[in-house]
Amino acid sequence: MKLQHLLLGLLLIASRMAAQSLAHEKSQSYIIDPAYSSTEMRPAAQLRAEGTPWIYGSGELEAWRLQLLRARKDSAELKVGYPGTYHPPYQQVTFRYTPAAPISLDQLVIRRVGQGRVFVNGRVVENLRRNREIDTLRLWAKEPIKEVRIALASPTDPPALLIKSGPLATAGFGWEWKADTGHWQPVTRYPQNLSGVPPHLLEDPTMQVNPESLQNGLFDFGREMYGYIVIQSSEPPTLYFGESETEARDTVNTVLEQTRKLVPIGKGRWRSKVPLAFRYAYLPGLELLDVHCEAVIRPATYLGAFASSDPLLNEIWMKSAYTLRLNMHDFLLDGMKRDRLPWTGDMAMSMLVNSFTFADQELARRSLVGLGRAGIAQTDINGIVDYSLWWLIAQDQYQLYYGDRDHLEREWPRIQEALHILNSRTDSNGFLEVSSEDWIFIDWVNQPKWTAVQVMWWWAQRSAIQLAQRMQDTEMVQFWEASSNTLSKNLYAAAWNSDREAWLSSPDATRVFTRHPNFLAVVSGLTKPDDAQGIRTLLEDPNVAAVGTPYMAGFEMMGLSKLGNIDYTLEKISEYWGGMIARGATSFWEAYDANQNGVEQYAYYGRPYAKSLSHAWSAGPAAILPSQILGIRPLEDGWKRIAVAPNLGSLKWVHAAVPLPTGLLKVDVEKRRITVEVPQGVTVELYGEDIKGPGIIRRKLNN
Repeated sequence: MKLQHLLLGLLLIASRMAAQSLAHEKSQSYIIDPAYSSTEMRPAAQLRAEGTPWIYGSGELEAWRLQLLRARKDSAELKVGYPGTYHPPYQQVTFRYTPAAPISLDQLVIRRVGQGRVFVNGRVVENLRRNREIDTLRLWAKEPIKEVRIALASPTDPPALLIKSGPLATAGFGWEWKADTGHWQPVTRYPQNLSGVPPHLLEDPTMQVNPESLQNGLFDFGREMYGYIVIQSSEPPTLYFGESETEARDTVNTVLEQTRKLVPIGKGRWRSKVPLAFRYAYLPGLELLDVHCEAVIRPATYLGAFASSDPLLNEIWMKSAYTLRLNMHDFLLDGMKRDRLPWTGDMAMSMLVNSFTFADQELARRSLVGLGRAGIAQTDINGIVDYSLWWLIAQDQYQLYYGDRDHLEREWPRIQEALHILNSRTDSNGFLEVSSEDWIFIDWVNQPKWTAVQVMWWWAQRSAIQLAQRMQDTEMVQFWEASSNTLSKNLYAAAWNSDREAWLSSPDATRVFTRHPNFLAVVSGLTKPDDAQGIRTLLEDPNVAAVGTPYMAGFEMMGLSKLGNIDYTLEKISEYWGGMIARGATSFWEAYDANQNGVEQYAYYGRPYAKSLSHAWSAGPAAILPSQILGIRPLEDGWKRIAVAPNLGSLKWVHAAVPLPTGLLKVDVEKRRITVEVPQGVTVELYGEDIKGPGIIRRKLNN
């Protein structure tokens, strides 16, 4: 991985986009994040912009952090399973550097994680037995150095290496690694940090946030939070808390979703054992001196922005972005209350939102690597068939958003293997075969899901073609072109209803029409909008059973907007996400049913407060609003070529800012005119014109 990708993504991009857009200016009144900033990272960035990077085995840091999160999930007493197979990080690793020409060197200064040995030209020159902050090695080489190997072993941490300077500095791209039974591969680099710890030990910083109100022992922090609750009291406190006031005040509830344990930290102060997801803390009958939250927050900048003539849409955008922000930590996580873990299907939505808001490339990359590191030979990713498909789709989307060739080259063997395994599960028609023992998720709905799975399988194959084209693998392109064409033909024959011009839920359910296969077919491109009038009619029919979660509602909104009725789409977004806001949501929920009220609206999985009220898969509007109203979408990897195709419907004006690798794309539409500010290195397609950045173009609206 090129180090500059990471640093630009996390440190430098904000400085290039310091100037606010009109979208930022007009959305200020909707800010809810206590760490909001559109011009700098808040909290302050912990990574060093300069300095030699650490090196790890590819995927090893991600595997270690995922293993740590799984252990922390248990420590927090979260009630969530985490199926699937996950790669255990190697305990023994060898790093190798082969200079282009022999070099002379008599001293080597290193930092390391693990103990081991140093080999020069195949001979042991130093034993690294004791743990030291820095090792200064005298090599006394009698001949020029042709190869250096450093073998490290660590039973608890992933082996890692840092050589700050000299011809063997770990900034050099000749470094490789392998496990004892593996083959040589390029290393992955991670920058040093201000804490001075190896990168795998770096934790997100905290920021003190005080409650906004206090009434009869109920502390309201005014928004969903994630962090440690800190209490100063004259006597040991008993803590009650919740994402809703109802949950916090329910002192007799024994079915807890998070541990309530407190640990003393001295001077009459207690802190929650682990970070908690909450809005309210309830501490009745105590003499309290102080209550605050040490919020755990990943440094980020609100690079993206959205504002329109509809105040509710503006509030929905901001709370969608905040929902994602709460779930940005080691990876793009799912829900801070119960999961605190990455899930591939959920990430397909949150990665899209990330690209329109924070553009945190490193977080997206880590998520893909950590989830796919073990492959699918033993079990599907997250133990779910469609999540293996989402992983392939997300790999294609990641390239479109970030253009990370190094990542693709490292992941390519796993991508090929996953495709081979999935193909081995198909029948003679090319349909993906699933058994009653396989977990098909799609959504939390009790409906036939066969067609939806096959649509996703087709989508994954088309993603494979795009990935293979990037790798210039002509044989794979041809194979998956043929396979996807066959699948499309057979799928239409099996499940397309020509009378309704819509997809059946399954060939066996000849009168059952559900939403999922229909909007997924439109979003994926399997069914073109011109051929989807029946699908539009179906999706606009209130008698067709609703989707189960905001996750799939987001994809449904994408499908609806592609079918042309933008006002209907915006109305549904306002009803659905606005309905949560009307019930007090400051971030968006795991599931929402407008027919539920009171305590029942917080229940899930058969438990009274199991529903997560901050779920990353529900953040879709932060991407949907700018992408569908203004038609902003990447046409080439890394946003090098972009389409802008505004369709405001009944909105009077819209402003949006979208973060690109080289700057901020600003699109402003008001008084029937559009202004597009294009950053350097980017070409925008608008009304048949190509606008090359940097530059500004102003036109009348065509519609």
